[in-house]
Amino acid sequence: MAHNEYYIFNQKSVNGQIMMSVQVFDEITKKTVSEIKNVSLDTSKGIQIPGTKAVVACSIKENEVYINIHVRIKYGINIAKTTKEIQEKIATAVKQMTGVDVKHIDIQVDNIDFE
Repeated sequence: MAHNEYYIFNQKSVNGQIMMSVQVFDEITKKTVSEIKNVSLDTSKGIQIPGTKAVVACSIKENEVYINIHVRIKYGINIAKTTKEIQEKIATAVKQMTGVDVKHIDIQVDNIDFE
């Protein structure tokens, strides 16, 4: 599924406009979450079907980046502390890799892993 949303850098460029696809933010988010201990993306719903939830949904509105993710957290782990850590790590990764500040990161804890 191709997105047609782009973040547009406001800096002056010698050769033209610089734009970054929303898919870049999707991939950074997925990779960052995969590296966090005791957390995984909630893929329990199977394949992505139009009209169902997206496990990672990044969007760009008025040139600001918004991220929404669905996760599973291991049983016994402090959910409040862990979700704050997820937000911070995603925001840091996006900033380091793109130079863009994320406006909002929503995390939905959909399930607990008992394994």
